[in-house]
Amino acid sequence: MEHSLVTYPAIVEQGAQQTRVHFPDLPAADVVDADYYQALMRAQLGLAIVIIDLESHHEPVPAPSEPTTLAPLLNTPEARIELITTDLDEY
Repeated sequence: MEHSLVTYPAIVEQGAQQTRVHFPDLPAADVVDADYYQALMRAQLGLAIVIIDLESHHEPVPAPSEPTTLAPLLNTPEARIELITTDLDEY
């Protein structure tokens, strides 16, 4: 079985009330959740859905940015860059 793993950098900001996961390359996959781990799980799902949707409409899927280029987007001390990997064959 062949797997279609994709990895995109995301800006993860964990606050007191919520965790926000922002994909600069694919903002339609952004998620917000009260729970950190739930937010990461939903980010994996959202990333897969957005990429599959783009591909199904024969639209270009942007290449993942180099994580180091995203440092200027870290607006708060709580924000950090994380790599989110999902398997497109799972969805």
